[in-house]
Amino acid sequence: MIVAPSRAHNNFTILRLALAWAVFMGHYKLLQGVWFPPFPFVYADFSVDCFFVVSGYLIAMSWDADGDLRRFYIRRFFRLYPLYLTVVLMQAAGMATLVAARGDPNVLAETLRYIAVNAVFMNFLQYDIGHIVSTLPNPGINPSLWTLKVEVGFYLFLPLIWTAVKRWGWPVIAMIFVASAAWSIYFHAIGDRSLAQQLPGQLQFFVLGVALYRWRAKLPAHSWAWIAALPVLLVYATLAMRSPILYPLAIAGIVCIIALRTRALELKLDISYGVYLVHGPVIQFSMLLGLFHDSVPGFLMLGACVISLALLAERAVERPFIAVGKRLSRGTKRQPVLSPANG
Repeated sequence: MIVAPSRAHNNFTILRLALAWAVFMGHYKLLQGVWFPPFPFVYADFSVDCFFVVSGYLIAMSWDADGDLRRFYIRRFFRLYPLYLTVVLMQAAGMATLVAARGDPNVLAETLRYIAVNAVFMNFLQYDIGHIVSTLPNPGINPSLWTLKVEVGFYLFLPLIWTAVKRWGWPVIAMIFVASAAWSIYFHAIGDRSLAQQLPGQLQFFVLGVALYRWRAKLPAHSWAWIAALPVLLVYATLAMRSPILYPLAIAGIVCIIALRTRALELKLDISYGVYLVHGPVIQFSMLLGLFHDSVPGFLMLGACVISLALLAERAVERPFIAVGKRLSRGTKRQPVLSPANG
């Protein structure tokens, strides 16, 4: 087994933070009802796709470092779920307070149902409480939550995919990629974007990340050719989003260049997951409370709020529960070199 690179040898932490910020910027416009936002607010979907490639790489690395199912899923659970559930509970409390203030007698029952279905990633069953956000352009309190069930689904598939890839090689990646792309293309063609975005439609991005990790040693070394290719791929991904086959490959190329083939810049603090999860409720509650202003100062104030909450989440939720996961999985012979983040 090839030893995974250390944190200092890649830019995944910085890339995840940049992607989370790009999702925030995109949702800043999209949640206002600006369905075709101007540059640079156009990269929300692009960034989510990049996140899936990043997850494919990092989760494959984590599994390869220690292929014990129990330890793997314990670490994944305590990395992903505590902050997810915290955000669900906090936004439920905020919505319930607003609904109760208008005298809705069903607030308790709706709140409990909201928490129950969202706690098990079934966000599509109830997006809010008491239709509190129904008057907003995007009637859902947190547009980022749908990706978490996709992420969890990939965790379940990863041990099988990795075993098959190690046994049969690149044809497994090619088969999964083509089948996943076909699923996505079909449901986009019939107008069902929601199913197109679920598994197995998103596996095309995850398995490209797995492939990058599996054959990372065979990638050409650092060169100016990589840097020259980056703007070309960025322009292509911007202008040809959702194009079959080539778009996911461009996304994988962008992730590869930024994370693995540019000079590594160490960033010890990782708040990308917090930024990704909290920005949606921050924007939506600011609209509900009449505090939202579409202006440079307004954007900066929301951004400062998002960063502050993400820092708090990293210190009060993520870091302690990651430590719990490590303690519970103690006894492993090989610990993963890099704690994968999500979304």
